[in-house]
Amino acid sequence: MTQPRPAPAAAESQAELQAELQAELAAARTEIAGLREAQEQAGEREAELAATADQADRAARFLSEALAERLRIDTAGGTRGGGLFKGRQDSVTRDERQQLELIRGSELWDPAWYLRTYPDVVDLGEDPALHFLRHPYYPVRAPSERFDIRQYLIDHPDAVEQRINPLVHFLLTAESQGADAYPPKPR
Repeated sequence: MTQPRPAPAAAESQAELQAELQAELAAARTEIAGLREAQEQAGEREAELAATADQADRAARFLSEALAERLRIDTAGGTRGGGLFKGRQDSVTRDERQQLELIRGSELWDPAWYLRTYPDVVDLGEDPALHFLRHPYYPVRAPSERFDIRQYLIDHPDAVEQRINPLVHFLLTAESQGADAYPPKPR
């Protein structure tokens, strides 16, 4: 038994359908090629941006280290007369000197970050550690990115009541030994 031949109209319809499918396939292939090219361009741009970000990070680290070194020199009294700080601050008391030593010795204190974050301290020409020691409130100022001073004050209102610098308060407690400090929470 032989198979019946398709009617001429059905054959034409099938040919049209096949032509449409081939046209759609060609359009899909063109679109995919365009998307691949766009993806490659986006990858190249991402690589450029990553390289620029790395370069900026290196520059920022270099400047922070240079500033931190300058701060160490100035706060140690290594400059004669014309240091970074203009000497507008009142003299340091013995208690403040001990607290400054504690702050400066802590990994939670970052003087370069403090000056970048609070440029008004630069304008005042004050030693950043002494400024932070004397003015941690109003507005609340953090000693670095690694210490969430607001959360610490919420958890330890006695620091405010006793008028103790929150970082000094933390560093004088057993809580500070081996702790992550008060790292900021993701927002």
